[in-house]
Amino acid sequence: MAVLNILLGLTALIYAGFIVFFFTGLRKLKKNDKPLLNYIDLSVIVAARNEEKHIGQTVESLAAQNYPADKYEIIVVNDRSTDKTGRILEDLSKRVQNLRVITIEECPADVSPKKYALLCAVEKVRTPFILTTDADCIHDPDWMRSYAGLIRENLGVATGITIFHLDSYRSGFEKFWQNLQNIEYMSHQIVMAGAIGHNVGFSANGNNMMFNRQLYVQYHNEALQKKVISGDDFFIIQTAGKYRYMLGFNLSPAGVVRTSPQRSLWDMLNQRARWSSKIGRATPPVVIFSANTFLFYLGLTLYPLLLVFAPKYWPVFLTLFGIKALCDTGYILYGYKKFGRKLKPIYYILMEMIHAPFIVLVAVIGSLFGFTWKGGRYKVDSRKS
Repeated sequence: MAVLNILLGLTALIYAGFIVFFFTGLRKLKKNDKPLLNYIDLSVIVAARNEEKHIGQTVESLAAQNYPADKYEIIVVNDRSTDKTGRILEDLSKRVQNLRVITIEECPADVSPKKYALLCAVEKVRTPFILTTDADCIHDPDWMRSYAGLIRENLGVATGITIFHLDSYRSGFEKFWQNLQNIEYMSHQIVMAGAIGHNVGFSANGNNMMFNRQLYVQYHNEALQKKVISGDDFFIIQTAGKYRYMLGFNLSPAGVVRTSPQRSLWDMLNQRARWSSKIGRATPPVVIFSANTFLFYLGLTLYPLLLVFAPKYWPVFLTLFGIKALCDTGYILYGYKKFGRKLKPIYYILMEMIHAPFIVLVAVIGSLFGFTWKGGRYKVDSRKS
């Protein structure tokens, strides 16, 4: 037991060190308040598969940008949709002059469908910077302006926060777990932003991201990792950091993107499992942080079982949990303030109590059992299981 306590103590200290790293990185991030003087040519890419419920409002929000229509194009890749997505896009293309639709009929074997869709679009783009978003997102009218203002020499990737938005809840229970999900999701984004503050790429939001086209041209295999089913955002920002590109974070309120959350607990777990499944392909800093966090959280999850047989170790458990709670609370409170968001204390307390076992659960599911996505069953690679 003494050895276990020492090992858990070490993981707790390493965890605290990473949180300090993220916190100091957050402090370095500054909001870009300079007026936009030059409208650089930009492209926005949206990959859409069976998105008849959302694609219309997404394209409409992109078409309504406060950005000259002749200075940007919207490219929607209709990825083998079997619903009305294609018909809706055809109607939209008659009204939106800068909308271009690319239709994919089939995807090569062992290539991630979404990455293939993005690649097909990037190959047709000639603008130096490309924005990406998802087919179920809504954007502020100044979204593109907020990103154009971040462009500078040697910029590789810039990203911003995405928030889950629902007009109403189906039940009181859904309101409860959706609020917990919102906080857990925001905690990931605060970590992401803190790392960017040190110009280290941990992750990015693919539904709210801008990247330098040269990253695809020069570092095609690393930036895409085509066989990994997801992670177009995850790998491209790590590639940018590896090759010393500058990274940026969009702190403008106009840079916030709204999207719909998963509507069932199982779908939410499945989504998080998909996100966690690619950690083993990450750069060393991300792997070290993730592995240490998993071991620390696994210890916190299993420790209460040991207390049944050895109750004298309650002080040790409370100390370990206290380290996590203190670190998390400090950086989450600061992150919410930095992002101009409001934290709901009661939901945060409840989320913190179940956070460790939740992360352990999704990591195990993603690594050992795989996940479903867009009608297919996958593990890490794009091959169906």
